[in-house]
Amino acid sequence: VTIKRNAMNISQWFVTTVFLVALWAVRADISKINKLMANKNKNIKLSCRSDSVFNSCSWTNPSNYSCPNIIPGKSGPCRDIQRVTFNASENNCNINVSSVTEFDNGNWTCKLEDPEKEFKFSYTELIVIAEASVNFEEKFGTIYSIA
Repeated sequence: VTIKRNAMNISQWFVTTVFLVALWAVRADISKINKLMANKNKNIKLSCRSDSVFNSCSWTNPSNYSCPNIIPGKSGPCRDIQRVTFNASENNCNINVSSVTEFDNGNWTCKLEDPEKEFKFSYTELIVIAEASVNFEEKFGTIYSIA
């Protein structure tokens, strides 16, 4: 990037420089989307793993609510997502969703922040399965099938 000094004042130069440094520092490692099926009203565990130690992690649900600032070695309830608890170790960021509903269906995002302030993302598509029942009633007569 070439910047003409006479074209901008020092505050513009500073803002531009900070933006470019921030843009360089945030590099994402986007992996494939994992698919996970869960029966409605059952409990499910979502996990993301790092090959190295991370400083913190967060999970975001399909409705864009998040469970932020999960620190390795800590566990507890997520304050912004009901029915979700977290449990993190040096290399794993796990959440447990209790009694899954159709509102939990969709893409969940895990974000890991490593010591160099780089972010790694992991995506899990949660597919909630509900039982269906079908009642066949004879209303208009009998249907015959000839094969």
